Amino acid sequence: MITKTFIAGLTALGLLLAPVAATAAPVVQAKPTTLELDAGGAKVKLKKGDQLQIKGKLGAKGERQLTLGLDVFAQIRVSASVWTNIYTRSCQPNSTFTAKLSIDASADLRLFFPGTSVYASATSNIVGVVVI
Repeated sequence: MITKTFIAGLTALGLLLAPVAATAAPVVQAKPTTLELDAGGAKVKLKKGDQLQIKGKLGAKGERQLTLGLDVFAQIRVSASVWTNIYTRSCQPNSTFTAKLSIDASADLRLFFPGTSVYASATSNIVGVVVI
């Protein structure tokens, strides 16, 4: 009886001290995204008061279209490394959008997507806008 109790105690102690396999949740990585800006070229001339028409396309490899309602921001550069939002637009069902922007001074323009838990953030090509 004492031997059985002693063995049972050792077995219980062994179970308590045995290493437990960690069951961490898998890390979900956001899908890489691409963002394209089409404003009619790498450098666009615009008369003061005219609006600039742009087209944007947000994409992710292997997906024909992304979730609706993803916001993309048009930004202008205000200093060497600082960009400010001037326009916000949600993507259409085919992950594209068009917009007309009023820009009063020459500036660099880009599109920015801040990302979500599913899609990674992205920035577009930069277009130089010259206002004359």
